Amino acid sequence: MPLREAFGTTRSPGVPLILSEVVAELADAASPQQIAGFGFALGQRLAARVPLDQVTDLNDLEAHANRLWADLDLGQCRLYADDTALIVEHDPGLLRPDVLAPAARPFLLELVRGMFDACFRALGSAAGIQTSATWHERTIELRHGH
Repeated sequence: MPLREAFGTTRSPGVPLILSEVVAELADAASPQQIAGFGFALGQRLAARVPLDQVTDLNDLEAHANRLWADLDLGQCRLYADDTALIVEHDPGLLRPDVLAPAARPFLLELVRGMFDACFRALGSAAGIQTSATWHERTIELRHGH
């Protein structure tokens, strides 16, 4: 049986693997804070790929963001609001430690935070509102609000 048939729909780790290698390379010359800042800035650039002119509510933003994450093989998100903030729960998918190195987790957190922060700001969020992000086991939780 040819290998292509044997592996069928198995996907390569693609972008998550590249992110791990970029972080490893950056770690030789940059501080963890600089690497996190780079992840945030890259996330803000990715936000330009989200068609915000087609967003009328959180469901639309979630759908468009999930298309981006699917294209990058970086999982999926769920958006909702509570009394004090917009909440994003981002599940990066099954990223094994040999694909997304533990050292790359802060970079990925900031990449996701940067992307959503830029989207929220472009959609009219006030300058004083902050976007925070934390890992909860295998999920990134973002809060945009107070």
